[in-house]
Amino acid sequence: MMRTLILATCISARVLSAQAPDTSDASMTLSVSPQELAKNGTVAITGLAYPQPGVRISMTVTPPSGTATTVDITPNASGHYTSTFVKTGAEGEYKVSVQAGAKGAPAHASFTVRSYLVDIDEDVADNKAFLEASASFVSDLKKGVDNMPDSPARTDMESKLSSLDEETKKLPDQSAKLAQALAHVKQMMTERPDAAPALQPFFDHLAQLDERAKQERVEIDKQIAESEKNLAVCDAIDHATTGIKAVPQMIAIAKRPFDFAVAFFTNMAASVAPPGAGGMIAAGGKLTSGLPKAAGKPKEALAEGEIELGSETEVAERLVDRIPESVRNTPAYKFVVAESKSFLPSVVDGLGESNGSLHLFNIVTKLAGDIAAYANEQLFAQYCEKFEGSFTAAMEAHFFAKPQPDGRTPEWWSYTTTIAGKMVLRYPKTAAGKAVALSGQIEGGATRFTYRENVFDGDLFGKMMKGGVVERVDIPPAATDDASGGMVNAMTSPTAFYIPVTGQFANGTITLVLGDARSDFNPTYTKAHTAYVVTAPSTVMLPVMGHFTLPYKDAHWIVYSAMDFKDGAPVLSVASGAKAMKVDRTFDTQHPGAQNMGHYTMHLTLCNPACSK
Repeated sequence: MMRTLILATCISARVLSAQAPDTSDASMTLSVSPQELAKNGTVAITGLAYPQPGVRISMTVTPPSGTATTVDITPNASGHYTSTFVKTGAEGEYKVSVQAGAKGAPAHASFTVRSYLVDIDEDVADNKAFLEASASFVSDLKKGVDNMPDSPARTDMESKLSSLDEETKKLPDQSAKLAQALAHVKQMMTERPDAAPALQPFFDHLAQLDERAKQERVEIDKQIAESEKNLAVCDAIDHATTGIKAVPQMIAIAKRPFDFAVAFFTNMAASVAPPGAGGMIAAGGKLTSGLPKAAGKPKEALAEGEIELGSETEVAERLVDRIPESVRNTPAYKFVVAESKSFLPSVVDGLGESNGSLHLFNIVTKLAGDIAAYANEQLFAQYCEKFEGSFTAAMEAHFFAKPQPDGRTPEWWSYTTTIAGKMVLRYPKTAAGKAVALSGQIEGGATRFTYRENVFDGDLFGKMMKGGVVERVDIPPAATDDASGGMVNAMTSPTAFYIPVTGQFANGTITLVLGDARSDFNPTYTKAHTAYVVTAPSTVMLPVMGHFTLPYKDAHWIVYSAMDFKDGAPVLSVASGAKAMKVDRTFDTQHPGAQNMGHYTMHLTLCNPACSK
């Protein structure tokens, strides 16, 4: 019954249809970053417009009070423009608009300026809450393993998870060390307000880290909640393994402010240190053991699952490098450096190495990496089998206008999407009989997008440009996904996807049923953009700018169409050898429709045990 409902739902939605461009869109795109910042910070303003001689593109920023600032901006050859705004001395909401010509539809955005000093305690509280969530997550995973069938592997796994559980429960206390560091910073700002130019970038970035952590926490909670719905033993073990693999990433998120704070003040100290001292800044006449690594020491080989320092330390180094020499020579700057030496060692002792042993963060990440590997190699192998392998799939879509008076049927829109990832199908070793039930998922991400349009040929926008000329720029979304799948990738990529599948293994074949996607492309991100300029009699020979977007189908659509679920559940032939079973299948499907054509391809390889690399 469930299979019938799933297929019926999918079939009713499987009509590839064209969506006409929305002409009500602003004539260009507009984005501001960050959307919230500290006073005297810098805002980046970016977007897409088409450069046309004679058309003035203006940007206006209106502060909470006072006079608006208007400047001209010039896009590059591909239509992208970038500008910065630095007059952010007043707190409140700033409104931004960008407009082409006097009559172009403007694009709007806004950003908020505030003081982050009052929010330092909130940042620490958020960090502590994140670490508490990490500890709670590990405790929940431990309970899940406790409910699995008895075996020596389960007993060993319980012991390993107990160690991890014990260590993660210590994590929230580390936030106190961050609080100590930031308390000193607050005191510095109270005693020396003139130190603000040196310290403001620190507050800006710390607030950005806090906002990123809160957003990623939402995604983590969502992924965990979804994975907990899988209750079967094999699913539970595999999902628990995936969850454990996410622990290092969760710790890395919570650890960013520590890395950043240590590196920022270390680099400040290094900037006034005597020649030859470099980043090895002494506190009380002694070198701090963990400080060189936190300040950007060349990366060493890390164990699987360990956190790789670098990104936040590099950000800190760049921010300190940008502090003008005039500020470095001020008494306030030297005061900050002197004070940081007094509190930095306590933060480093919580972060780096102490008495030759690994710090707590690295203990947790290394333990999680070891346990994930053990769960795959030992615990899962005790109870379960699985087919697992990689796939690639592509969609090529074409849309045609109505037949024209001259007999032509022009193609006005086409695009391609390429996705890749892995498929996993699990089943218990205890399964008996001629048919075995399978459960698993297809997960991965988009690796390529293309886009081409010709809306000015035919009955769409053709009348607008009759007797004139049109120039445009077509831009597909950027493919930024590594197609690795997993919980971490789902948190960070707008084109990641996770599609549950079930099925049956019987008589040398696998029959699949595709479920609803648990996560899929972000529809706001996966849009093609076209900016255009029309100069024609219909515009009184004045250049008129415009912009529109067109959508892409998601990964679920591509998989469903490529494997041709419309005509029934696909069947995969399993080749059995002496040591392994293997599926190697290529799909090539076309779905023609009224004024459109969809062409889908997919290649899938599954093995049990895992395919050799």
